[in-house]
Amino acid sequence: MKTPSKAKSPSDLPLPVVIEELTYLRKTFRELVGAYSTGVESEIAHLHALLSADAAGKKKLPANRINDLRAMLMKLRSLDVKPAKGRRRDLKRVENMVGELSAISDRWT
Repeated sequence: MKTPSKAKSPSDLPLPVVIEELTYLRKTFRELVGAYSTGVESEIAHLHALLSADAAGKKKLPANRINDLRAMLMKLRSLDVKPAKGRRRDLKRVENMVGELSAISDRWT
């Protein structure tokens, strides 16, 4: 017959350590999201600055660049995300979009 186990005292339980680790995990997650967001936003800002410089230049753009701009516009308009849901796949779609747009703009240099 099994003898009943003794109740452990609160000091014997790992509860405070788990709570501390969860606090650390939350802080780490916030830092990761912040760093990720900063990286993607800086790529978008770079593209914005590049295109703004072209718009401010008032010079005629080559035909291939105009075609690239149309392709970029079509890609941007096709982006289907639901920000309110906060899904990881939507973040990936935005990241992929920025990568594709950067690849297009890299051909210009």
